Amino acid sequence: MIVTLVSQCEKKALGRTRRILDAFANRIGDNVWQTAITEEGLKTVKQLLRSSATKSTAVSCHRNKTRQLTELVWVVGNKRKFNEVGIVPVNRTKRNILHSEWENEWSYASSIQIIATISALLHDIGKSTIGFQNKLLVGSKQGDSYRHEWISLKLFELMIIDCATDEAWLERLMQLDDWLKNNDIERLLSKANQDTVNIEAMPPLAQWVAWLIVTHHRLPPADKVFHSFTAIQRMQQPKETLAYKQNLQQFYSKLTPFDFWVKNPKSLEEMSKAQLKSFWQFEHLVINSRAWQKNIRRWSKKALNDPALMQISQQAIDNKKAISDPFLLHLSRLCLMVGDHNYSSLKENDSRCITVNSQFKKLAANTDRTASTPTVKQSLEEHLLGVGAFTAHFCRALPIIASEMPTLCNHDPLAKPTGIERFKWQNQAFKMSYGLQEATREHGFFGVNMASTGAGKTIGNARIMYALADPKKGARFTIALGLRILTLQTGLSFRKDLKLQGDQLAILVGGSANKKLFELVYDNKTNDITDIISEYKKDDEPDNESETFGSESSEDLLDEFVDSDIDYQDYETLNLDTVIASPKARDLIFAPIVTCTVDHIIQASECKRGGKYIAPMLRLLSSDLILDEPDDFDQADLPALSRLVHLAGLFGTRVLLSSATLTPDLVTGLFEAYMEGRKLFNQSQNKPTPKIVCAWFDEQPKAMLSEQCADVDAFQNTHKQFCDKRASYLAKQPVRRQAEILPFSASYTKDNATQFYSALAQTLVDAAISLHDKHHEVLPNSNQKKSSDNTQVSIGLVRVANINNITNIAMQLFKADDIAVPDNTIIHVVCYHAKQLLLLRNALENKLDRILDRSDSKTNIFNHPEIEQAIANQPAKKHIFMVLATPVAEVGRDHDYDWAIVEPSSMRSIIQLAGRVWRHRPEKLANEPNILLLQYNIRYFKHANSKRPIFTHPGFETTLFKPPSYDLNKLMTQEQLAQVDSRPRISRSQNKTIETLSDLEHRVMQHLLNNHKLNYVNAYWDSKATANRTHTHLQQISPFRAGTPQDDWLLIPRMVNDDEDTDMPSMGFDTYYSEDVFEKGLAKSSTHNKTIQPLAFNFEHEQIKPWLTVSLNDVLQDLQKSQPDKSLRSLAITYSSVSLDSIKSSNSSGWMFHEFFGFVRG
Repeated sequence: MIVTLVSQCEKKALGRTRRILDAFANRIGDNVWQTAITEEGLKTVKQLLRSSATKSTAVSCHRNKTRQLTELVWVVGNKRKFNEVGIVPVNRTKRNILHSEWENEWSYASSIQIIATISALLHDIGKSTIGFQNKLLVGSKQGDSYRHEWISLKLFELMIIDCATDEAWLERLMQLDDWLKNNDIERLLSKANQDTVNIEAMPPLAQWVAWLIVTHHRLPPADKVFHSFTAIQRMQQPKETLAYKQNLQQFYSKLTPFDFWVKNPKSLEEMSKAQLKSFWQFEHLVINSRAWQKNIRRWSKKALNDPALMQISQQAIDNKKAISDPFLLHLSRLCLMVGDHNYSSLKENDSRCITVNSQFKKLAANTDRTASTPTVKQSLEEHLLGVGAFTAHFCRALPIIASEMPTLCNHDPLAKPTGIERFKWQNQAFKMSYGLQEATREHGFFGVNMASTGAGKTIGNARIMYALADPKKGARFTIALGLRILTLQTGLSFRKDLKLQGDQLAILVGGSANKKLFELVYDNKTNDITDIISEYKKDDEPDNESETFGSESSEDLLDEFVDSDIDYQDYETLNLDTVIASPKARDLIFAPIVTCTVDHIIQASECKRGGKYIAPMLRLLSSDLILDEPDDFDQADLPALSRLVHLAGLFGTRVLLSSATLTPDLVTGLFEAYMEGRKLFNQSQNKPTPKIVCAWFDEQPKAMLSEQCADVDAFQNTHKQFCDKRASYLAKQPVRRQAEILPFSASYTKDNATQFYSALAQTLVDAAISLHDKHHEVLPNSNQKKSSDNTQVSIGLVRVANINNITNIAMQLFKADDIAVPDNTIIHVVCYHAKQLLLLRNALENKLDRILDRSDSKTNIFNHPEIEQAIANQPAKKHIFMVLATPVAEVGRDHDYDWAIVEPSSMRSIIQLAGRVWRHRPEKLANEPNILLLQYNIRYFKHANSKRPIFTHPGFETTLFKPPSYDLNKLMTQEQLAQVDSRPRISRSQNKTIETLSDLEHRVMQHLLNNHKLNYVNAYWDSKATANRTHTHLQQISPFRAGTPQDDWLLIPRMVNDDEDTDMPSMGFDTYYSEDVFEKGLAKSSTHNKTIQPLAFNFEHEQIKPWLTVSLNDVLQDLQKSQPDKSLRSLAITYSSVSLDSIKSSNSSGWMFHEFFGFVRG
């Protein structure tokens, strides 16, 4: 390609860039170069310019796109020297860009800045106490009896005592020196009740400041920090609305120092009376500092003179309510915490540190924990002034964070129409979205993409979001997915198909071990190292303690691993400072496109303590959001998901949901959450009440539609119209999945468990043989044999809801005399579930991914060595390969099976699993059933007469909503069996009561997410229950991915300790707590070999054989070949890990381990 390079550099940068550019291109003017160059060559030029860039550097690169058109490729250095298409200005005027942003839209920016800065100056005044100072200087790890933020709040309450109006307390702060001379604040504090604070009686702005002071580390609970599981279940009941019904004023009246929030009951018991008293006494009090008083005076005066702030105060007084606008509360808390985090993390010699010379130098704010003895890092006076300055600065940058962040511009792979037939709907979607762009800026956007699996939804979503973005500014969006593997697959697809570079796309998943294993499998597949993941220059584990003692504010903002290559120096003017010192947080905030697991972004709404929400919130504030497969989440996680969508609306983000099986109530509930958030955003930006731009997409170009919806009813009606059209389209499709119910009935008691599982195993074997006979592949004819004699092979999935049942069924299958199998038939079984060592599970998944990838018709199933070997070892006519799996096989894996047998737990799982049958072979049509559904869920036999839910974990049944029967014959209609597709999910039946399995799901979803009454989901954005966004009650009773408490274990094979000269490797393994090994190292950690013991098992059956078996020692040795610089021991520590339910919580007898079965309860 031909490129033109233009330099607008100044000072020494001019000479440096000339030297680089002269080496690659011809100079055709003083500061202009031109040349023909390859993509790789241009990449090198950019890297060289970037490595030498300073603030004086500014180089743009344009390429000849057509004969008549050039386009800007990139700018290195100061982007302000060029406009968005790379043109250099011919004249300049100066104006305050920030200020115009505030005037135009951010009408509350100055109010947020003033209140956050006043709070910053007050937030740590409680650290002045003798008790806290002693703790810092001694380095004690004992918790404070009352945390410093509570004491800061008590001091603030005393400072503004008797002030009935906002003007009065601000005037008081302006004259604080005089007031302190006449009032002994220490005596007032000693007399005050330590367990109460009367925020309710404070004027509105003082309440806002009080909330910020006391929540700058941890949000309060509504009543207590820890709830038992039964208490949580009780609080979710429809009658239990009291805790989340209250408005903010009522909550303030009940706010006390709850145990484990700001009060430590353990310390109250252990400390002496003198120690306890010392946390309420002072030698020096920082509010007596002249420099501090000067600052508080300045900001109090600003507050009194700010009309917007005084208007907020007056409105609250007129309405007799506390200031509860979450836009104001969330963003002011964000600014305060960013300022605190920033300043606390500064090194002592940083030029931005504030120097103060006064007698208050002895008061410490935090100490350097890395020093051998505790040394004061920042004095309290300096810390408060510094945090105040940083907070004010960050507030000024807040309005331009969204517009200044890196975006994706002029990216042809997203803008160009596709010519591939099955993806052509994307062109129509792009065109429609492009037309909605202007309206979405004013009214927001809520989109629904229900295109079928395999229609290219993932790329389609990216194109829709790209079309909605302002072409001058470029696109910025986040794709949030439910599973790590999907996140990595999506990232890889974006790198390959959309040609997104490292500085355009960041891939973010938890756990470096998962990423590394993912990378290795892709290396082997493609014989080249993909650039999706590079080595990480960071520790495998985050630090357990922050380096700066006394300051939680200096802790890492993200515990995860990012893959990207962002040039963040361009954005120094935003002064995000130490918030982005961590490469992980930096790349999450800066990358134009991020693919991540929902867990990262959901911290914006779910983080109850610390700064882990800062990076996700800044991301949410500055980029659009795609939620991929939101209906894959358990219904217990959906309240948290709706809180995230509400915050997206609150911060002006566009949202797109993408899944072929979205239920009407899930979509409607998330729309309501978004709409209520967007109303508050528009209010904060001086915009009219929004009519949300809604759009629906699928693979039928004529079905796509868009509508502006001002309320839930309008949305619901249009959504129904779209779904009805889609359902009739699906009904006309040829039948590819047909189901039949597999009769099974048996009695279960603990005494006859073996017989029960034996009967179940026999039923499954008979069903598998019958399905194999209808759906198998025949070994291509060789040696002129009759084709009827040829070897038959089929691979089927037997999906069982729970792991315990899988291992019990598998063990029965392999017993010698229990299971009858016809002659000339061999069944090969593999167990696939989550309770397996990471390394062994990964090895199994790699093999299944390869064998079950049947997209290439030229690749024969018989060509895979694992199939070939199995047939060679056991000559027979019929070879049935059975994957015995939990729901892990339903989502995330791109597998194609010949048939499936399903234990029913929900309609969703049946539809999801049906999508794995003939997934890659669209030409196959079902004339007879290729899916069998077990008549009952196995749990039914174990709890036949109890009232416990049966279709649960996974499943939708609750104590409130139950099916009329557990017999699948009565729960599925003939139409649903005759053609298994997404229709039962996307359309609700007309039944008034629950009659089918799909009715049960719709009723549960309606009650949870589309309820007209107040419940623990919609209370988060309810306009009357305004306290819910200021405390953690809803997050406590509906946590995201709560699950059972888990322990992380390492199984280290004894082989790793052998000398290299030993011929025979040692057998067996030792068990360690992961945490112990990462803290102390393997040598100093103690073993827990009684907790996890080896399981001995004999595979006796002549015709049922284990398949895809691997030994841990072999896999480790194979891994070492790809990482020769690592020892077997270090590889075992990294990859031979597993998370198991905590022993105490649900399994007191420990675990057994077998390389084939995985982990089995002891």
